[in-house]
Amino acid sequence: MSQTSDGSLVVCERPVVNGVPARVFVGGNGPAVLLVHGGWGGAELHWSRVWSLLAQRHRVIAPELPGLGDDGAPFASVREYAQWLVALLDSLSIDRAACVGNSFGASVCYALAARWPARCSRLVMVDGIPMPTTPRRMARVGRTRMGLAMMRFLLRRSVYTRAAVARSFADPSRVPSELSVIAERDWPRIVPAYASILVSGDDSPRPPAPPALIWGAQDHLPGTSLATGRQWQVTLGATELRAIESAGHFPQIEAPRAFVDALEALVG
Repeated sequence: MSQTSDGSLVVCERPVVNGVPARVFVGGNGPAVLLVHGGWGGAELHWSRVWSLLAQRHRVIAPELPGLGDDGAPFASVREYAQWLVALLDSLSIDRAACVGNSFGASVCYALAARWPARCSRLVMVDGIPMPTTPRRMARVGRTRMGLAMMRFLLRRSVYTRAAVARSFADPSRVPSELSVIAERDWPRIVPAYASILVSGDDSPRPPAPPALIWGAQDHLPGTSLATGRQWQVTLGATELRAIESAGHFPQIEAPRAFVDALEALVG
């Protein structure tokens, strides 16, 4: 295992996935850990503070999701992103990986573990839940031009705002400076893609193996509080929930060492 010039154990590679070059951060040796980012930004924002720590004992794979983490064409559903991740593992000759997803990434990992369970050695959901099924009537309306415009408007007003960013951190002074850059540069193209994904919803079956949960104890975003996490622990039959103190929606950013300790205890 070699280090880069800045001491990182993880480097960016460009494997071809389904005929299209991907952007993936990989490094380390050992059992594979697939790190899947959420919908506010890409892999570097979500995982760069922990991937070298994890790479000391694991082979780390942290892809930029097409259309969300990079400039590629976005997919229309969680299922398509999960299928793309399976193809990514194939391109890297990885049979099985612990699937770790933060926020929206947790929904993608849940879909992967449900539909391709042989490829997921452990499912860990970080401040995230399964993508719900969209009611048929709502899906029909949401696919219209006006329906999609309304969904984008609601996302911009409720999710993709500076106020939501501040609420997502236990200590707003820890908000990464790169998130402000991402908000200006990438959110205008991410919001329409994410709106379409939400309209599509998901109908994943329950994974055969129950997940484990990691949660920021001070996550103040609507729908992902620690209390909500404990409710999902019961609903999903999760084996355990590990709460990270002094952290919000992104415990791997605010408390990287505590996050790595919690994750390694779950995935071995």
